[in-house]
Amino acid sequence: MNKEFWNIVCLSTNEVLPIDAPNWKSSSDNLLQISHGLVFSPDMIDIEEQGLWRYKSMLPIFSNKAIVSFGEGMTPIIQIEINRQKIDLKLEYLFPSGSYKDRGATVLISHMRECGWKELVEDSSGNAGAAIATYAAKAGIQSQIIVSKNTSPNKIRQLEMLGAEVIKISGTREDVAEEAQKRAYKTYYASHCYNPFFFQGTKTFAYELWEQTGGKLPEEIFFPVGNGTLILGSFIGFMELLEAGLIDTVPLLTAVQAENCAALIYHDEEKLSTTIAEGIAVKKPVRKSEILNAIRYTKGRIITVSEEEIISSWQLLASMGLYVEKTSAVGVAGWIKSNYPLNSLVPLTGHGLKNG
Repeated sequence: MNKEFWNIVCLSTNEVLPIDAPNWKSSSDNLLQISHGLVFSPDMIDIEEQGLWRYKSMLPIFSNKAIVSFGEGMTPIIQIEINRQKIDLKLEYLFPSGSYKDRGATVLISHMRECGWKELVEDSSGNAGAAIATYAAKAGIQSQIIVSKNTSPNKIRQLEMLGAEVIKISGTREDVAEEAQKRAYKTYYASHCYNPFFFQGTKTFAYELWEQTGGKLPEEIFFPVGNGTLILGSFIGFMELLEAGLIDTVPLLTAVQAENCAALIYHDEEKLSTTIAEGIAVKKPVRKSEILNAIRYTKGRIITVSEEEIISSWQLLASMGLYVEKTSAVGVAGWIKSNYPLNSLVPLTGHGLKNG
């Protein structure tokens, strides 16, 4: 694949950077995205690959030798019944590190290997850090993961076992990000929020769903949303499928948030507090305007659920043999609160073994 098709672009000024630039923000201090001149087609799928790297022709990695992979992807879709209503679930917790964030990590770390970077820093509530540390370990890249002191002990233990240097910070999720960004001036910032390569990985969720359903996509998808890496990646992927003429419409992309920390609705931080869904306990989503745009474009919605509704859905899923972390139950809680809309899907995003 030729690099000439790919660029990094500033979302605000359209400043163009080469695809191998180490930047995580533009020269005007704005967010970045990746652009390319490719049109996806079914014959671009590498059917020899079982996982998400079957879509490597649409990913910004140019040498197969650079790919850092455990064969991840193609997570199963199952159907369950709740109160006699059917819902499809995509089991995104069945990734090597235990969450969907492996999608972003495999692409981002492969990009780092291709460019020859040997060290990274990342800030995380746990899952993104674990994903980055997992793939960094395989690639022989040194990882420094900044977390809150309130992060689940199981997630911290996972990071430490993977060989990451774990630095615990007091304060909010935003304080954790600020510390990582200070360190990013001396090393590569492998941020799942800022780094645009991460979203090139999470867009494969849309590709997989399209392929697994034979193009018969659900009408609505309920995502647990904090920083929005899965809903935004999915939006990118679905738009590429739409532009290629492979689908006629994009599913409604619906964001489900904890009432206690519904940053997409409330602008006043005083109205935001802690939640048991620690994976989405984000008071200042970096790409908030992009998340809102994806929701508006697809005619999705924002739903908030209480702590009690999250616990109830979490216990319900466990009673069906689906042991996920509490954050994963948020999407199902939103679907139930919406009165069980038909032809819907929820990604179960993180494994229950990550619970504190």
